[in-house]
Amino acid sequence: EMNLWMRLSRHPNIVPFDRVVVDEFEGRVVGFTSNYVPGRNLEENKSRVFKLEWLQQLIKVVDVLNLEHGVAHQDIAPRNLLINESKDSIMIFDFNFAACINCPSPGEGESYVEDRNDVKGVVFSTYEIITQDYSLRNIPHEDQSLENLSSEWKKHPE
Repeated sequence: EMNLWMRLSRHPNIVPFDRVVVDEFEGRVVGFTSNYVPGRNLEENKSRVFKLEWLQQLIKVVDVLNLEHGVAHQDIAPRNLLINESKDSIMIFDFNFAACINCPSPGEGESYVEDRNDVKGVVFSTYEIITQDYSLRNIPHEDQSLENLSSEWKKHPE
């Protein structure tokens, strides 16, 4: 997670990587920090109206990750989408499953899995946010298909 995330250029819709945390005695990496962003993720804030502007921002940041950096986030979900309240923008975080799209896995970290592609993640996340239909969470990534989505998305009444 840290290796890919820390190398990404700054982007207004990616929660910024802050620093590596090193154990002072052993000199080994024990973690990392990110900058604090005021707001809550979309998993915690289900009643928030999802704005078209945020969807456009999400699509653009996925394009930047995939096409410019060659990185797939591979875990786009409401729990990993934060609304920065001070800027009224969406931000993506948690690069735990992120992988280089055209790189063979070096044996450590994640490798790219087409079933976890980011476009599918955006579509399924948007569907879940709008409809509050969580039934698709039980379907493994390799079995998820756009055909699983109803042809008519009904906004949840709340």
